Amino acid sequence: MALGTNSTGWTELFSGDLIGAAFTMYDTAFMGWTIAILFITYQFMLYVKTGNLTLSWVTGIMFVSLYATSALIKSISLPIIFIILVFELGGIFYLWFFK
Repeated sequence: MALGTNSTGWTELFSGDLIGAAFTMYDTAFMGWTIAILFITYQFMLYVKTGNLTLSWVTGIMFVSLYATSALIKSISLPIIFIILVFELGGIFYLWFFK
């Protein structure tokens, strides 16, 4: 049996890596933007629920530090996540100095 490209995570599934298989399936479907989409959704929901920009920034820094050191890192989504965190930090500085 000839194996084609691993677009659905079958290779990971056959080797017993269930999380890797699910991640490969979603990451292929979202063209490498799975983690960025989850991060943006999480940050938006956290800010809407708490209204605390500092909390969003601190949890975002924790998320980025865990994501950047993991094996799931994709070079596409990391700059977008850092840009969001820079805007959040700018909002925090604005609230500190001008409010």
